[in-house]
Amino acid sequence: MAILRPSTFAIQLLPPPPVPFNLTAPLIINKPATELYQINSTHPLIVDTFTDAERNNIGFWHGPSSTLATEYGDGYVRLHASDPDENYHTQLAPATCFDMQPYRDMYLHVVFSGTTKFSISLNQHNEECDSRRSPFLETWDTVEAGRYAWGNDIYVPLDHFKIDQRRTMSVSFHGFYSWESLTLFKVEIVSRVPRGFYIPPKAEDGSLFLRCTRPNSFAFGIDDGMPGLVRDIMKILDEENILATFFVVGAGLRDREANFSQVYREMLQRGHQIALHSNTHQKIEGLETIQSIDEEIIQNIETFRETLGIESRYFRPPYGTVGARTRQRLALYIKDPQIINWSVDIEDWLWADTKTPERQRDAFFRDVGRGGNLVVMHYLNPSTVKYFREFIRFVKSINLDIMRVDQCLEDPDSPPLKG
Repeated sequence: MAILRPSTFAIQLLPPPPVPFNLTAPLIINKPATELYQINSTHPLIVDTFTDAERNNIGFWHGPSSTLATEYGDGYVRLHASDPDENYHTQLAPATCFDMQPYRDMYLHVVFSGTTKFSISLNQHNEECDSRRSPFLETWDTVEAGRYAWGNDIYVPLDHFKIDQRRTMSVSFHGFYSWESLTLFKVEIVSRVPRGFYIPPKAEDGSLFLRCTRPNSFAFGIDDGMPGLVRDIMKILDEENILATFFVVGAGLRDREANFSQVYREMLQRGHQIALHSNTHQKIEGLETIQSIDEEIIQNIETFRETLGIESRYFRPPYGTVGARTRQRLALYIKDPQIINWSVDIEDWLWADTKTPERQRDAFFRDVGRGGNLVVMHYLNPSTVKYFREFIRFVKSINLDIMRVDQCLEDPDSPPLKG
């Protein structure tokens, strides 16, 4: 039995979205969303017993993200996680949508051993059920494995996953916060649980968005950057007459030398949205204790109140890292939190400081061309700021309306759109 590790590692400030897929697999021309993939049975469905390193029991891809070390044996896969972003997926359909409505009253059953310190997600495909579109996944909902585990079994009611189950894509295991190994033996859908097996109530965990929902809309979600560049960003926004959303770390707001507090007060006066981004920009899901997670959330909230005099339901997890504990703790302190990732990644974290900063342009046009409409970017480097106006004008040229994130998500509490 060999532990499989990637041959090369890339050091990144910001990883790709936390649930990547096997994009090297042959492209499958998908059925339209009205023609959903179904298995013609509602008997218990064995999804995966890990007897094949490439495919699960229903014939579709399963596998780890690029840095997750895995060990396959006779009827199991063992995961050696070292980061909360690492994940293992088992697909329910051939890169299209799987209709789980016939199973809606059933349970996801996982047979495992090892750590319970991880998350389980049921992932929803995009509206077109098209793996070539961005985002590949439109959203997902997540449960904390430890809440549902008893012995070597996990049973989760499928209705605890708040997604459009007509467009289910896969089951994933991620959000690890212990480096103890996890061994998976079976993933299946069953109609009942053993007598006496306790099922906890569904924990509130907010809503996760990777794209705008308002027709014809587009939003720039801008994370913290360098104090010396923020005025340039403000000037471009003013001259282009658009609004944006800034995701702001609490520690930066409290830094008097950086003077971000005054800058963001001006942003608010100009009509921009200021949203939460943690206290110290850590991968919150990977923190060992609930107390540490709470501190990241509470101090961000309190700093907004004390420094800017505002509250926000909108939160972007640092690095896009999100799992069950982060979502549940957000929902404890914020009513109906809106968790914002992205479908357009400028990749400034990868290219801005290199000899080829123009690759940021390539990344932007690639993701917009695939249908992405919600951006992640930073103002950490002059090259990113230099391209910002070009990005704005391109979006205008394809007749999309640029607005704040809350506006693009049709939040009834957001300000009215400009006339």
